[in-house]
Amino acid sequence: MVSMKIVTVLGATGAQGGSVVDYLLKSPEEYSVRAISRNSESNAAKTLTARGVEVVQADMDDVTSLITAFKGSYAIFAVTDFGQHFVKAGADNAGATVAADMEAAQGRNIVSAAETVIETLQHFLWSTLADAMRISRGKIFVPHYHSKVIVDEYIRSRPTLLAKTTFIRCAYYSTNLASLFLQPVFVPTAGQYVQMQAVSADTPIACIGDPRANLGAFVIASLAQPDKTRRGKVVFAYLEVLTLGQLLQKWAKAHNTKAYYLQIQKEDYFTLFPGGAEEMDLGMRFWEFARENWFVDDGSLSYRELDIDLTKLQSIEESMKFLPKK
Repeated sequence: MVSMKIVTVLGATGAQGGSVVDYLLKSPEEYSVRAISRNSESNAAKTLTARGVEVVQADMDDVTSLITAFKGSYAIFAVTDFGQHFVKAGADNAGATVAADMEAAQGRNIVSAAETVIETLQHFLWSTLADAMRISRGKIFVPHYHSKVIVDEYIRSRPTLLAKTTFIRCAYYSTNLASLFLQPVFVPTAGQYVQMQAVSADTPIACIGDPRANLGAFVIASLAQPDKTRRGKVVFAYLEVLTLGQLLQKWAKAHNTKAYYLQIQKEDYFTLFPGGAEEMDLGMRFWEFARENWFVDDGSLSYRELDIDLTKLQSIEESMKFLPKK
């Protein structure tokens, strides 16, 4: 009997890790799924166990626990959560810097632990974001991007692990439109919904739709094609490139309503939506600055190169149907 490949998933109860678990469970004859949880007795962990997932308790702040949890892994999918740290740090500009440092530290811990199982580890999949500082030539600093780029550089400084690494760059979530500072608001006098942002409506955005529904397809395809995706290759996980205005119209169509995109001054935007809006806006300003140029012909692999059939994934418009409309 051939033993199955153990794929260890961090963030297994979140959007990205949860999607990876969902897709792995579709191939029970090939992969054995191991989920890392801070509390193996939590309801979320018990739900995973009931689905046939091995749940192992570990903490990203504790390298020793990660080393134990990673033992025997054929592959590791690693993702960290900036938002969790951001909320704890106060969800403001100062908190963003603290959160970025905390996230980067966890990422380095994951890398260090992965190196200890390098004999069995054949594939390390690290969820990251674009290097906004490099691409913008130092003009735009986005904390929740930079924290992941720090870990990218840490991985690249370790040739043995890098040879087994795929950088998974997950694109913009359509589910972001459910957040308080991006959710369309109904204006009775206009008879339609209005979405306010501080960047222009023609800002191009690459969108994955709902990451819980779709990201796992890119990870599974990467695992199935290691000769194509390892050695530090970047997989850019997106379904479609469209403008922010077009994205809003997909939301409107999904809800059978009308919507208007309103660009306002960033000072007004931050006043109306204090806290997380400032951090999100930095990411939007990067997209507005870079336009299409940063992801065209940059060597990254898309659904085309990975032979992913988008018709089998949840469309962006379909994902919008599940978002709240007030």
